[in-house]
Amino acid sequence: MAYLVPVATMALMAISVALILGLVKNLLTVEGEAKVKIVNDGNELVLPLEQNLMQALKKAGYDLFAQCGGKGTCATCRVKVLEGLKPEQITPAMLGPLSDKLRKEGWVLSCQISLKNDLKIELFKPLVMGWPKVEGKAEEAPKAPALSPAAAKLRAVLPGFDCLACGYPTCEEFAEALASGKAKIDGCYPGGKPVLERLKQAALEAGVKAS
Repeated sequence: MAYLVPVATMALMAISVALILGLVKNLLTVEGEAKVKIVNDGNELVLPLEQNLMQALKKAGYDLFAQCGGKGTCATCRVKVLEGLKPEQITPAMLGPLSDKLRKEGWVLSCQISLKNDLKIELFKPLVMGWPKVEGKAEEAPKAPALSPAAAKLRAVLPGFDCLACGYPTCEEFAEALASGKAKIDGCYPGGKPVLERLKQAALEAGVKAS
């Protein structure tokens, strides 16, 4: 009978350790929230931790253009992190193909960020395809020069790189050239196939003959 006491004691200790470990695990896996401040419009989002930033922004109404579909191989979904991301937290995946200039300015790929803490960010307006609608306030959009109705429809689906690859200084001028038949519809090389498909649809809706 004497041996039963230490055995029972050990069993109780094992159960206690298991309970403590289970409690610690539960505490560590509790889902928290992160605040993401967007300086463009002053909006502050409260989002679940570990959520993908690009997807979380999209759910909140900020539709960031992502040429590669969020695979981290383009630089179109980039955001500038003003607060909340330390240099040692930045991974190669977050930088992707960004140029040295953009990296030094604080830009990272939103599709490669998993929310760990509060952030203060700036969105790159030309590459934001949609903004959240606020009651009593018009949807925010990048300012652009006056365009013909057909050119306006075409410009709405262009990424806004203003990269000169199409042969025109700005996306607005390229859109106007498309509308007048002076440019080829596949001229937006950085936009790739996704932009080309959207241009074809916009041209069809605007009554523009695609060439």
